[in-house]
Amino acid sequence: MTFPPHTQTKRVKRIIIARALEKMHRDRAQQQLIPADELYHETILQKLWPLNDSTQVANFRRCGHEEIFRTCKHCGRVETFFYRCSLKWCPCCQWRITSKRQALIGLWAKKISQPKHLVTTQSNFPVLTHHRIREHQVHLAKLRRTNCMAKVRGGCVSTEITNEGRGWHLHAHWLLDVDWLDMAEVSSAWGKQVGQNFAVVKVKDVRDKSYMQEITKYLAKGSEIASWPPEQINEFIRAIRGIRFFSSFGALRKLAPQIRAELALQKPPPPVCDCGETDFVYRTEVADILKELSRTR
Repeated sequence: MTFPPHTQTKRVKRIIIARALEKMHRDRAQQQLIPADELYHETILQKLWPLNDSTQVANFRRCGHEEIFRTCKHCGRVETFFYRCSLKWCPCCQWRITSKRQALIGLWAKKISQPKHLVTTQSNFPVLTHHRIREHQVHLAKLRRTNCMAKVRGGCVSTEITNEGRGWHLHAHWLLDVDWLDMAEVSSAWGKQVGQNFAVVKVKDVRDKSYMQEITKYLAKGSEIASWPPEQINEFIRAIRGIRFFSSFGALRKLAPQIRAELALQKPPPPVCDCGETDFVYRTEVADILKELSRTR
């Protein structure tokens, strides 16, 4: 049985579309087998490695690839783990930093009754530098000492950096223990700090504990970093190196030692081998190769 030419063309188109859809579903399914954070890590690495071969980036390159071997000194049993760089901009390691902050803030929040979530922003700018970030942090510290913050009993502040194609944007999330803030005064004081006639600030009463996700946000999301051009990623990691983006003050700073002591009690016990011993040796493949080379010289 034969079909008219136009009917055959439609059948061919349907087959092509069906096969394309099948391929798309297969590709999506394959991508879902790899965690998103690992995909972002590899994307950033491929863009960054040709531009920056510093020790920091070398450690980022090892993250999730280099194996660490834990050997029991008593029975010789070996367990394998992957090295983690613990860099604040690494998509695979950011959650560790966030979880520590959440634990700290969670314990402190139980001790206060009037938490407020304040957001301070400033205008975008074209080039991100170490000096520009330090300047922003100085502005944050000076704002804490202005009259509009005089009734704040304590709190913490976390800085976030974004770039959505219109330049770099620095803004800060504050968690404050204060009954009330005059937002007109805060806006005016912050505007003076950053050299603007007007600066966008907003505040929310967060006794419903919804602030945790905002206050403990990543410095920059792995998905966003991975979307930047290589030069922009390099500019970002060079600018942020050696800078802390989370700080506490007032009552929270005073309570920090007590809170950390409470968190220490919640830490899981050290690993125990199946043989009952807790004495281990940790090695990497690179270290073993270097050790073997030194023996053969």
